[in-house]
Parts: sequence; C-alpha cells; structure tokens
Amino acid sequence: MRKWMLGLLLQAGMVVSVSAQEQAPPPSETGETGTLVVEIKPFTSEQELPAKAVEQLKSGGLEWGVRDGKVVFTMVGKQFIDFPINHMTRYGQQESLPLPAGEYRVTGIGLEMHTSFSVNKVLERGAFFNEDAVVFRIEPGKTTTVSINPVIRKDAIFGSTFYVPTLMASVRDDAGETPAVALNVRGPASIAWPQYTGPLKFVAK
Repeated sequence: MRKWMLGLLLQAGMVVSVSAQEQAPPPSETGETGTLVVEIKPFTSEQELPAKAVEQLKSGGLEWGVRDGKVVFTMVGKQFIDFPINHMTRYGQQESLPLPAGEYRVTGIGLEMHTSFSVNKVLERGAFFNEDAVVFRIEPGKTTTVSINPVIRKDAIFGSTFYVPTLMASVRDDAGETPAVALNVRGPASIAWPQYTGPLKFVAK
C-alpha cells in the first residue's frame, strides 16, 4: 500500500521525478513576452524531523506546469491530472522561462492523506482543487516571480512516513510582493475531487 500512496504524492519530498519538455501558452497577439521565475525556497518544518526524512526531503522539489494562461502546482500524481505537469524545481532552486505577456492564474491541487487500500478512495476523500488561488500578470520585457515557501506544519505530518509541505505562494514584481496564499490547504472555496468537473482531472474514456 505504501508504494502506491507514494505514487499519489508528488511533493511530500519523498518522490523525485524528471522534467519533460516544457509547454508554454501560445504567443500573445502582439508577440510581446516577459519572464516568469518560479522560485522554490528551501523547505522548513515546524517540528524536528527524523534525519532520514530530512535527507530525503533535501532531494525533493515541486512539480508544476504552465499552459494557456494557467499555472498548476500539484500534490497528486500527474497520471491523474489532464495538464502538462512538465517542470520540476527542487527546494532552494528556481527556474525561469519566457512567456507571452498577459494574465495568468495559479491552481493548486492538494492531497490530504487517508488510509485506504483503494487509490480512488484516497483521491475521493483527500484530493481537492484550489482554482485561481493566485492571479498575476506577465508584462512585456519584465520579470514576474512566483515564490513558493514550503512549510511542513505539525498538522500535515501523517504518521512517520509522509511529510506534506504547505505551499505558501506569493508574487513579486516591480510593484512589490503580494501576501502569501496557501495553494494546497483545503478551504471554503476548494473543490473536492468527486465534485470537480473542470478540465484538470484526467478521466479515462
């Protein structure tokens, strides 16, 4: 059971994957571009973690993708997501890429771990979508930074195996930095996996 549960969790710090070829939104009508920087800060924890867990987390990171004005960070395995999750940025590193100028919206796909022998049951009980949690603009010739601060909170440690960081996201540009927003914490606006009917959930046909 532990193996497939690890497969569900992309970013508990235990699972490392390889980036695929990037896909970007189509060019704007004017052809103007700016730069997006995704900055992943080193993870921190509200309580002391076992040395083995710390070593595993150090080699972890966050997977994300961007297409058609949407940026998605997911804690659910990308085999369940119908979106190009093709970037992997490690804790303490950053990645930049040129994007067409315009508005972009960030969605976080969270996962609360529950004990079950069924993958579908874990998704139904624990997975959820936070759509448009952060909105920002790419301005022509300028750089916009989406900064992610991964914090392992006491209430997000499941047993002694799964360490799930809370992804606190803020946007930094020439105007300053926005207040941080949690991308993967369930709230009143979250959409549970069974109720979600949008384009991000993979549905076998």
